Amino acid sequence: MGRRERDKKKSKKRHYDDEDEDDDDAPGKESQEAVPSAAGKQVEEAVVKDEYGAKDYRQQMLLKGDHGSRPLWVAPDGHIFLEAFSPVYKYAQDFLVAIAEPVCRPSHIHEYKLTAYSLYAAVSVGLQTSDITEYLQKLSKTGVPDGIVQFIKVRTFFLWGWTCSNQWVQMFCTPGY
Repeated sequence: MGRRERDKKKSKKRHYDDEDEDDDDAPGKESQEAVPSAAGKQVEEAVVKDEYGAKDYRQQMLLKGDHGSRPLWVAPDGHIFLEAFSPVYKYAQDFLVAIAEPVCRPSHIHEYKLTAYSLYAAVSVGLQTSDITEYLQKLSKTGVPDGIVQFIKVRTFFLWGWTCSNQWVQMFCTPGY
């Protein structure tokens, strides 16, 4: 094997020195802004885990009297579970698609995640802070945790104000609008 052939062989090898680079676009990685960390701060200390390691919120999230007719469970960590066999499933699903991101949708229970980006999208289609919290309260089998309500208010109030002022600027400052 001559020198020329060895150089050619060396140049064909790939070197991966940058394997430890952080990939921000990797699936499963979420930015801190998108996760409602404030939503479950007080509950995280008090949460009990069962023998399988799952979080047990039964002590913090008491059922409402008419929980059988309501399709949603709103967890303190921002996850929302929807019963697909509920009579008001279609309405609840349309609402959740507007305010949350789907995580898992098997046949009976659908899981959604409330994120800052999903709330921005909800505001951009015309939902207001009060509408979101009111509908969650109406559809939830338990009370909506205070941290979730606060997260919704913080993430939607600023953008809703910006949207309204932006429309005002467009209507009154654009000639011929």
